[in-house]
Amino acid sequence: MKRTIPILVAAGVLGATLTGVGPASAATSPIDCTAGGYTRVVNSYVPTNVERPAIDGRTYNIGGPSAYTYEICLDIPDNERFTIEVRSWTNTVPSTFVDDRPGDKIFRFSLPPDSFWQVYGTLTGPGSTYIYYTWHEKRLPN
Repeated sequence: MKRTIPILVAAGVLGATLTGVGPASAATSPIDCTAGGYTRVVNSYVPTNVERPAIDGRTYNIGGPSAYTYEICLDIPDNERFTIEVRSWTNTVPSTFVDDRPGDKIFRFSLPPDSFWQVYGTLTGPGSTYIYYTWHEKRLPN
């Protein structure tokens, strides 16, 4: 009898754990990244609550003699907050663009000629979790 009780207790706890898992939020974002004509798409994941570089799939970006403007559509799980920080350097002068709105978002950032930049991201969420995101990108004419 002593051996059956722990098994029954474990089965009861496991059953409670499995029934406690529910579907994600029913709310959907009004932003549709697939309709924007984006020319580059990166599917990746990020650990929560940790700043991570290269979330755009590139370690560093190097621009040429022209100025660039990028439009990004970021598809993340509903009700999450993914803070994006674009750090650029031109002639050793740093500049930063930050967008920390929650949920899916569309944003633009411009870079001067002869600059290089890196994109960092921090997804705020439950600890020790990896959350998937999709980065849609296109370069706009200047």
